[in-house]
Amino acid sequence: MLDLIIIIFFAMAIFLIIYHHAIYPMLLKLASKNRHILKPKIANRHYQLSGNDRKLNGFSVVIPAFNEAKFIAEKIRNLSFIDYPNGRYELILLCDGCQDNTYDIALKTLEELGCSELKCQLINFQENRGKVAVLKDGVAKANFEHIVFSDVSALLPVNCLLMLDSHFKNPSVGSVSGGYKFANKGSDGEQTYWQYQSMVKSRESSIASVLGAHGAFYALRKSCYQDVPDDTINDDFLIPMNVIKQGYRVIYEPRVVAIELEQVNLEQDMTRRLRIAAGNFQQLVYLLPLLSPKYGWNAVNFASGKALRAITPFILVFIFGCNLYLIPVHFVFLALFCGQLALYGLVVLINLFHISPELKVLKIICYLINGYWVALKGSLKYILGLQEKVWTKI
Repeated sequence: MLDLIIIIFFAMAIFLIIYHHAIYPMLLKLASKNRHILKPKIANRHYQLSGNDRKLNGFSVVIPAFNEAKFIAEKIRNLSFIDYPNGRYELILLCDGCQDNTYDIALKTLEELGCSELKCQLINFQENRGKVAVLKDGVAKANFEHIVFSDVSALLPVNCLLMLDSHFKNPSVGSVSGGYKFANKGSDGEQTYWQYQSMVKSRESSIASVLGAHGAFYALRKSCYQDVPDDTINDDFLIPMNVIKQGYRVIYEPRVVAIELEQVNLEQDMTRRLRIAAGNFQQLVYLLPLLSPKYGWNAVNFASGKALRAITPFILVFIFGCNLYLIPVHFVFLALFCGQLALYGLVVLINLFHISPELKVLKIICYLINGYWVALKGSLKYILGLQEKVWTKI
């Protein structure tokens, strides 16, 4: 009887893995197939002053900065050349206890001829209090009715605010997330993963709402902003999800893309992925009410995408343990267990000897398995209370 119960749970666990990686994307494709949603036209202003400028929405660009001396000047110059009337947007730059000369560089850059007309609130905090605390201060100081969040190391297209304005003319839209790309391409596995994520986001957005945003560039109505706990790890997920809970849509707009300049080494990438994994598990705990059927497709998307992704590392461990127990039951389970050992062993060897597989499928498998291994460690780090409470530069 015990063997039968374990076999049933073993099969259910395998189904969940297949559902998350294959069945759910197909469901999204089918559900979004007949959703021909007309995307609003993005205006071409060409830096020309006109009477229509007064009709444009106002935006407060809130940017927290911690030890960003390398990119802060380029970010300020980038925002200075956005094609939008100077009187309809502002920069709120918050230096959170920086240990380098981020503040001094920002001050000097704002005095440059090309940046002098940019409305800016430059605030220098002496103590490093954490990203979430700084974001709250930035929103409180905002003078306009819409908030834009962005990373220092991400450059925004000149038409980004015109795009946001076009979407926020729709009263049902509470938040908009732009596209995201790296200036320097990563591995094939990483590129395929980001292409997959972009596809999922587009389909989620067409059906209901995209789940979360990317911190490089997203915006929301100030009236929709709700404070999140100070220990929040993935604030760019929790803040937009609070918009959904209020009955608004969160739109994904891949036509306007933020370009990430920062390159990270293997150690930095590992640290970043550990933090994201801890955040994925944390947000599952915080957002359990979103699994309620009253949220419709948003509940389905959250359960099938984010929730399952957060617990997938634990499901894989469960599958491995069940398979080990079931080896004496039937030779099929021995074959499955040997297959798991061979696959995990191959990935370990590839990692140890820094081999670059030629097969694209193998590269993707390596990226996924490595990702879930990191996710397991990140989730355990959060569960055991070992996650850092104050943000650090990664």
